[in-house]
Amino acid sequence: MSKVSDAFATFKSRLEITQTEQDDASRRQKDVRATVQAAFAVDYDFLTGSYGRHTKTKPLKDIDIFVVLGKDEQHRRKAHPKDVLDDLEKCLKDAYGADLVERDRRCVTVFFQKKSQTQHEDGKILSLDVVPAFASGSDYEIPDDTLGEWIKTNPAVHAEKTTAKNKALSGAWVPLVKMLKSWNRANGKPIEPSFLVEVMALELVDGPFNTYPDEARRFFAAASASVSDDWPDPAGLGPPVSDEMTQSRCETAKQKLRAAEVLAARAFRAEQQGSESEAVRLWKEVFGEFFPSS
Repeated sequence: MSKVSDAFATFKSRLEITQTEQDDASRRQKDVRATVQAAFAVDYDFLTGSYGRHTKTKPLKDIDIFVVLGKDEQHRRKAHPKDVLDDLEKCLKDAYGADLVERDRRCVTVFFQKKSQTQHEDGKILSLDVVPAFASGSDYEIPDDTLGEWIKTNPAVHAEKTTAKNKALSGAWVPLVKMLKSWNRANGKPIEPSFLVEVMALELVDGPFNTYPDEARRFFAAASASVSDDWPDPAGLGPPVSDEMTQSRCETAKQKLRAAEVLAARAFRAEQQGSESEAVRLWKEVFGEFFPSS
């Protein structure tokens, strides 16, 4: 293989979840689940989000736990969604400390070793997102404090679409998405939430799949032209996944995607001209410190 192919193979490997990280995730999430179960009537709970879809990248942050509340909690469904988030926040702060718990629009996040988080926390889970939910047929309703309402979602549909796309592209789609999410994080998360990167890749990456460098370059080009579009929930239920992308954020994302495309094109030319070390250097400039230097 060429130096570029070797570098992407190493990059792919570095983004894979290790057994140590899986074991830590299992231990952490069981503890958080038990804490919530002691304070709420919980029917069942499960891991979901990008960790459940195997598209999570490193460092491991914001692993989602869906907590499905039972009939004794139904009164919460009639109240403003902030109320259940308030109570969940208090429950987790009592257990883990106020400085390790933060509130978001749809979840409450528990951090671990928050003050020492770095890009190099290999083998460790940095945070877990706890999402309260009610079953609604085969779907779920979760609180959205920003919208002030309960919104529908279906993690199973998201997982099905991810699995189908990855299968259609012979297992190459998931590693590419992890690379693209790593780019997003290394560049200050211009695309928010990170799930939007995945949603865009469902539409913008299609067969026949060539190589990771080629597909990354094509994604940067296509995404820069379409990041301002409305990107609906793949399950067709909730608000657009892109509803956090303000005009300002879209402009920033376009600039960073175009810059990545330019660097990717330069890397392609360098490789074509036999300057493989320069090509690897340029790809590292694109993807950041998880990408190998040589």
